[in-house]
Amino acid sequence: MLIGQLSKRTGFSKDTIRFYEKIELVVLPKRKSKYKDYPEEVVHVLNAIRKYKELGFTLEEIRELLVLQSIQVLDISKLIQVVERKITGIDATIEKLHAMKLQLNREQQLLLGKKTGHVISLPEMRWAA
Repeated sequence: MLIGQLSKRTGFSKDTIRFYEKIELVVLPKRKSKYKDYPEEVVHVLNAIRKYKELGFTLEEIRELLVLQSIQVLDISKLIQVVERKITGIDATIEKLHAMKLQLNREQQLLLGKKTGHVISLPEMRWAA
């Protein structure tokens, strides 16, 4: 199938598909004509990329999964390890964001105590640890 058909079937733009080719997330067999002929397998690869991106995986993490699959060593236990590692990273990010939110709430309370119209010079917030 041509890139336009692939784009319509997957919802990815032609530019995105080309970018994924450039960074070798999508690998095509050798061409026999001047037109790229995308095999059905590329639809499945692009759908997998979309799924993992929606779950917060980076392109490098997705590459790791695709490589493991291509060399046929991606089994359930390996996938569970990858997912657990991602969950741990998300938990750490949530903790950092929660700490930032608490700090901002404290700073907001201090700022609310100042006079309205008070001209500030940065940094007015104390950013206490």
